[in-house]
Amino acid sequence: MRFHLSVEDLDSFSEGNVTNREKERIKLHLRECEECREKYSLLHDLEKYLQEEYSTDTAFTKRVVDSLGKKKYAKKRTGYIRKKRSILKPVFSGVLICAFVGASFYFGSKFDLLKINSLKGPDGPEVTQASQPTAKPTAADSRADEAVKTADSARRVTLYFPNPSAECVVPEHREVVVKPDEKIEEVIFRELQEGPGGNAEGSVIPEGTKLLSVEVKDGICYLNLSTEFVDNNPGGTAYETVLINSIVNSLTELPHIQKVQFLVEGEKRAVYTHLVFDEPFERNESFIRTPENTPEAVEERIRELGEKVLAAFKDKDMQTLSRYVHPEKGVRFSPYTYVEVDKDIVITSEEIKTLPDNGKVYAWGYYDGIGDPIELTFEEYLAEFIYDYDFLNADEVIYDRQYDRGNTINNVFEVYEGSHILEYYYKGTPEYDGMDWRSIKLVFEEKDGTWYLVGVVHDQWTI
Repeated sequence: MRFHLSVEDLDSFSEGNVTNREKERIKLHLRECEECREKYSLLHDLEKYLQEEYSTDTAFTKRVVDSLGKKKYAKKRTGYIRKKRSILKPVFSGVLICAFVGASFYFGSKFDLLKINSLKGPDGPEVTQASQPTAKPTAADSRADEAVKTADSARRVTLYFPNPSAECVVPEHREVVVKPDEKIEEVIFRELQEGPGGNAEGSVIPEGTKLLSVEVKDGICYLNLSTEFVDNNPGGTAYETVLINSIVNSLTELPHIQKVQFLVEGEKRAVYTHLVFDEPFERNESFIRTPENTPEAVEERIRELGEKVLAAFKDKDMQTLSRYVHPEKGVRFSPYTYVEVDKDIVITSEEIKTLPDNGKVYAWGYYDGIGDPIELTFEEYLAEFIYDYDFLNADEVIYDRQYDRGNTINNVFEVYEGSHILEYYYKGTPEYDGMDWRSIKLVFEEKDGTWYLVGVVHDQWTI
């Protein structure tokens, strides 16, 4: 335990002068910390004495009451609790906190003596200490113990929900309340049914599914579900994959669970509808994406990056463009959609900064149909084979889909396997029956979490 509750915290908790959130925090701490439970019991005994024994040892009572400062808290009209003054005077606070064990013994003895004095009647005989009933320290202990045993506990859990395209699961952190008669595994399953962000319509668990029982044994969580888990399954391997990963990855966030075994009405099934289902499932880290790395988030970043690259080409801003070029691979320029890996020119991020100014003529390849060499400066190539149309206002912007429009073989997705490809397509004019269409493909590859430009592929109608 890294810290202990102060007497101030415990006294505020006892009097109800804490917020609901603080109340739950103190209850949870009392549940786990024996020393603080003993401290709470002693404070309760002291408080009880102060309330009931005013007729005895008035001077001592007054000193303790003054030290405790019973009116240290007040409520504003808004309902919020504000601290009026410190709970204990410095000296008494130091004694209670620094020498609590000694104080416990001292006050215990003091209370017994005070009890003896208080039992003297005006005319009656003195009752000896030996004749007193045996003290029951467990009564106060049980009060604190019972309070924390019956209290709800707050937990922070990590749940996994499928992304919109059902290609992965994404973590969502959530604060939950576990009731004394609940298991944390039950709470996690219920939260999964409530869906991402509490939207039940987004829940992947089949409608009507009931959790019949849950048991953890030897690191395996046996999840016993009702028949609706199977009967209301919409079907499909992709659906089942995200469903299983959602449940298994959420439960294996708990340190005592390594695998999950699914049961339906208490029985194992050989298959779900597509997936093998009779063996425990392990956690699948490869199926997890952070919110910023979901396919949707990556596509959004690539589209934003594509616009910046096109704007740099349009403005001939090579300094800006160089920041988007892959720092190790550079960028390959292909005049047509068939990428010639060994022949197409590759420019590094440093070289591209001075391309418009060096006046150097490059051999970019060969013109389609006539076979003449494409010998142009970079500025000329830019005008003819990169930004030969206002692609920032293209008719279509296509993400990671291959279209074969002309007679030239399109091998872009084969050459740049694993990359993301953004195509800006101009559909042409009715005057030429659309044969004057153009497109430019920008190819992006990831390095150390950043996406860089590795290919610029021009495409047009060819013979």
